[in-house]
Amino acid sequence: MAATEDILDAFFMSYMPSFGITGLREARLERMRTLLGALGNPENSFKKIHIAGSKGKGSTSTMLSILLDKSGKKCGLYLSPHVYDIRERFTLSGRFFSDPLYIDSLNELKKGISKLSFSPSTFELYTAYAYILFKKAGCKYAVIETGLGGRLDATNTIQSDVQVLMPIELEHQDMLGNTIKEIATEKSKIIKEHSHCYLSEMLDEAKDVFLTEAEEKESKAILFDEKVCSFSHIEEKACSHTAFQIDGNRYSLHTRLRGEAMAKNLALSILVAKYEGFLTEKGMRALEKLEIPGRFEIRDYGDKTVVFEVAHTKRSMENAIKTFKSIFPDVDGTCVFSSVEGKDHEAMLKMITDNFNTVVITKAGNFKKSDPQKLFALASSISKGQARIMLEKDEKKAFSLALGESSHILVTGSFYLVGNFKREECLC
Repeated sequence: MAATEDILDAFFMSYMPSFGITGLREARLERMRTLLGALGNPENSFKKIHIAGSKGKGSTSTMLSILLDKSGKKCGLYLSPHVYDIRERFTLSGRFFSDPLYIDSLNELKKGISKLSFSPSTFELYTAYAYILFKKAGCKYAVIETGLGGRLDATNTIQSDVQVLMPIELEHQDMLGNTIKEIATEKSKIIKEHSHCYLSEMLDEAKDVFLTEAEEKESKAILFDEKVCSFSHIEEKACSHTAFQIDGNRYSLHTRLRGEAMAKNLALSILVAKYEGFLTEKGMRALEKLEIPGRFEIRDYGDKTVVFEVAHTKRSMENAIKTFKSIFPDVDGTCVFSSVEGKDHEAMLKMITDNFNTVVITKAGNFKKSDPQKLFALASSISKGQARIMLEKDEKKAFSLALGESSHILVTGSFYLVGNFKREECLC
């Protein structure tokens, strides 16, 4: 009998654009409302926290769901994309549901689709499926991460009481706009009337857009910059130490999560939980033990140390490299890199070639378009011979090649690249 994740994969992949009809971008919300209506609007059965931004959405969503869970509130967590297993998208605060519940919910989704006059997109189905699961599981809360943008994202049919806006970077410019202001405007549309809106530390251009939208919607804006004080973060060999104050109360945590950006996501999550009334000591202790797939995930392959990191924006790549260098100083590391289209390749490759003696360019899986030949040419032109640039289009061969080059390797640039290397597989 096929494994549950394989059954889910096969079903959702059959609705990929090359197979199904996705419809016009501007029609998405009406299509999504129709789909949810055919399913009996399962999204109305729980309270929701909605999260948008360019980076940090998934980790912050995960932290918030854990804080809710540890406060006694059963909480669903909807993320995208997944790294290793499709079930990562739909969990009970990071824990998989039972196999029968996944299958039962899938069957209910299929019944709803049979009532439609159109073929939904994969992401529309992912989103509706998450809501079915959460309702069937009896979740009282759900943390919902947007997919792309916000205004026309399939998740933006929900009415949330709380929204969290993460930092904005130039990304998906063909879909969201060519400036920080334009991209922030798309993402700001998740803010709902008379709600609470939390703003992470971000560029003023984006912050101004979010504050304007919050004012228009009569939503209360709570700013990280104003509430989180005396922030400090230290990378130690075994863990990270993060400390800060909120309203005069000091918080100090030793976590398995790495990097200053992740530490600020942690502080933001605690800020939201404190102000929304679900912060507990039990929740904070759970955050100290938290590990998230593909977020500075350190593994040993014999005598080699490999870090798998899904950084795919300029800011996240800068943080990943800074963290790598602070934990592994004075090593000649190798970077395995690939990225899908629509990202700031030049900025990321400039940082990589400045910090690694050897760079192996490869393909970022098959789920989205990537052009390793183009990335190789760009990396070579940026490096100008300072770093050794290699091209190997097969991801597993690129990884083996890197293992032969140095003792410390960073695999980064895309969820889809990192997702090729499941922990249980022996690749060396």
